[in-house]
Amino acid sequence: MGLYHRFLRTVALPLGARLAGYQAVWPYLRQLEASQWWSLEQLRALQNAKLRRLIAHVYEHVPFYREVMDARGLRPEDIRTTDDLELLPIVDKHVITANYREALRDHSLPTAQLIPASSSGSTAERLHYWTTKTQKAKKWAGLFRWWEMVGYRFGDPYFTFQLAGNRGLRGIPVLEKLEWVMLRHRWLSAQQMTDEILAEYVRQLDRYRPVLFRSYASTVYYLACFMRREGLRVPIPAILTTGETLSEDMRRTIEEAFAPGRVYNEYGGDGMQIACECEHHQGLHINAETYIVEIVRDGRRVPEGELGEIVLTNLEATATPFIRYNIHDVGALNLSPCPCGRGLPRLSRLEGRLTDLFLTADRHWLTVHQFTAFFAKIPAVKAFQVIQRRVDDVLIRLVVDETFSEADHRRILETFRGYLGPNNRFTLEFVDEIPTTPAGKRRFFISEVIETTATAATVALPDRPGASS
Repeated sequence: MGLYHRFLRTVALPLGARLAGYQAVWPYLRQLEASQWWSLEQLRALQNAKLRRLIAHVYEHVPFYREVMDARGLRPEDIRTTDDLELLPIVDKHVITANYREALRDHSLPTAQLIPASSSGSTAERLHYWTTKTQKAKKWAGLFRWWEMVGYRFGDPYFTFQLAGNRGLRGIPVLEKLEWVMLRHRWLSAQQMTDEILAEYVRQLDRYRPVLFRSYASTVYYLACFMRREGLRVPIPAILTTGETLSEDMRRTIEEAFAPGRVYNEYGGDGMQIACECEHHQGLHINAETYIVEIVRDGRRVPEGELGEIVLTNLEATATPFIRYNIHDVGALNLSPCPCGRGLPRLSRLEGRLTDLFLTADRHWLTVHQFTAFFAKIPAVKAFQVIQRRVDDVLIRLVVDETFSEADHRRILETFRGYLGPNNRFTLEFVDEIPTTPAGKRRFFISEVIETTATAATVALPDRPGASS
């Protein structure tokens, strides 16, 4: 480790984290760096100890779990190991959002320490919960371990390609700027992706040559498609994809654009950093020191290797406990040793829908995250669905409550005019509910122009003048 890397890791970043109230990042990261090499049995013992501590705490301080356990005739000492979790009910975002303010709140924490948080997840129905700076710090520690896993060191140049740049010291303007300068971090906005903007992004990547490039899976995929079409390539060692399902075709296309770099898939959701690939790309290592992952079908655990719904227990969260939380994604477990030597269990399969992007009549891409981020700022919108019926025609379905105002209506109209541009039209439709798919999910971003499969996305648009077919 060079002197600058060591200075950042041991002096500058811990000091900045302490000033911002996130001092738990670094000791927890050091623990994770060591425990990732433990055996699965040692990790299970750690999980069981943390689980016993968690259950005792929520029984004492979280009314929801006291009531649930009392109704089932359970005492904290009845839940000793991860196998005993099946004694408790599975919950989802509806249960948490309905109860987080009081019944699912840790009453031992002063309200001044509680940070309101929300996540739209994959159904566009927002999850609301409480967190704390300590819990956020431990989540970041898990994320930073993944970055190190793919070859990054603090002080190496890195880029993010998403709606907002990473800011650990958010709220302290001077420290925010200093953080990005010292970390050599640059942010590429995913707000709009015209050919001109993408060409500028490629120039920046080529100029600064980051070691790590972290992006939504679909946005970096379309950047890679643009680069392939234009005959461009920028060597970047590690591309960390997040936020969406990554198909093998997407992986190949991205790796061609950034050869000899490799794609590392990351999995998280609803405020949790859950799993990530190592250099062997044989499944995603679970942050097992922080999360217990169960795979269930019809409420029962399935054997190792079988697909089922992913159910999570966050061992470090009490502000709003996430105990047996069904995130409504599908995967399978692999408990066998990984060639990398880490004892962390893996998600051997992670199934999910490829999130579409829109290509508008003006030939620029819109990402799903623009819509989820926008509607998250309008509390009166309870759920939404955006459907591109034709290349220049978009339908927006909204489920709203009684607080929806004329100002909200105007804001939506103005925002979508800005998103879609003058050559596109859209219609607002107010509905009582968003219809579910046969699998029981509510798709919130559908393009009937883009045919999406596991291996390709074909856009029904004529070629531009002079473009090759």
